[in-house]
Amino acid sequence: MNWNLNLPTGTRDKLFREAEAAHKLENTVLDFFKERDFMRIETPIIEFEDVFSSETKETHYRFFDEKGRLLALRPDMTLPIGRVVHTTGVHLPLKLSYSGKIFRANAGFSGDRNEETQAGIELIGYGSKKAEIECLLSGIRLMQTLAIPDFQMELGHAGFYELLLQKLHLSGQAENEFRSLLQNKSLSEMQAFSEQFEPKWARFLCALPRLFGEVHPTILEAKALLPDEELNAPLDEILEMATIIQQVEPNASLLVDIGLVQELRYYTGLIFRGFASFAADYFLSGGRYDRLSEHFGQTKVPAVGLALHLDSILAVKERHGLTEKFSKKEILIHYDVTELKMAERYYAEHPESVLSFLDSERESIAFARKWDIGTVVSFQKEGLKVIFERGERV
Repeated sequence: MNWNLNLPTGTRDKLFREAEAAHKLENTVLDFFKERDFMRIETPIIEFEDVFSSETKETHYRFFDEKGRLLALRPDMTLPIGRVVHTTGVHLPLKLSYSGKIFRANAGFSGDRNEETQAGIELIGYGSKKAEIECLLSGIRLMQTLAIPDFQMELGHAGFYELLLQKLHLSGQAENEFRSLLQNKSLSEMQAFSEQFEPKWARFLCALPRLFGEVHPTILEAKALLPDEELNAPLDEILEMATIIQQVEPNASLLVDIGLVQELRYYTGLIFRGFASFAADYFLSGGRYDRLSEHFGQTKVPAVGLALHLDSILAVKERHGLTEKFSKKEILIHYDVTELKMAERYYAEHPESVLSFLDSERESIAFARKWDIGTVVSFQKEGLKVIFERGERV
């Protein structure tokens, strides 16, 4: 039988130092959330596909169970948590934290990961601005804890986009095209798209893809171009939030993107993304999603979330040389199995040492030379002796 030993597209192995660094990163993130009093939640990797949005089904890994029911590997963590909260009768409000694998079948050769480790928080049942503040501050301070250089938080508002759709009377295919133009910042194509609208709206739409940058001047420019003052309210909310955050984190780098649109459509209010030097794309995202409960047949429940793409953050740390190296071992302990107790005691007392699992002293010495370990000691019935020092045999 011929086995396919290649990995599926968009997946990869993590070995040794990278695997250790990934594990430490995840633990650091979860410890941070625990210190902020978030409670841990875990959901299955496999869910019935109905849990997830129909708008993203083309990216799902789908298969059938033994009863012919359609299942999916989770492409997102927020929706499974929403299922738990809105179908189990837990009492709100809740502050939840999570971490785990998500799976999305991206287009081949796109360079995107089809398997990612995601961690984050969900504040469910909180309708005040304090929930958004907590998510933003948690994201900023966590990046400080992880020593991510040149971190920038970009703010937007899903409500602005929804209001704009209403004013432009866009739906269906036209809305999908408009959404794509905003996500891709397509200036020339947006100009062609805007020609169907009256001049004041066309002028604003042509400017929209470039309306991003520093918060105050960008919002002032957007307001000057807006044909309808009703669209000012979401912009005022962004400005207010940026002012609050900079009062407590004056060194935080905050930007605004007036045309920011999240990939997942359940967001309703303030939204945000995080970037840094040497990052190919954003690795932090979130925002307010007060209508997600309707997906599960419930009335409107306020909620805000923050999600981190840990594999992308690890790559940023690696490119900046911020991941720890393995601590170098200086002593290799060879031992006869009858002297295991003494060897274990020596090992416990010398953190710079490592046990050898090879049968002969000659093999242990060869191992030390290969891995540049300076000293080999041996525990035999006759006692402890040094059998190798770097550069010479003892």
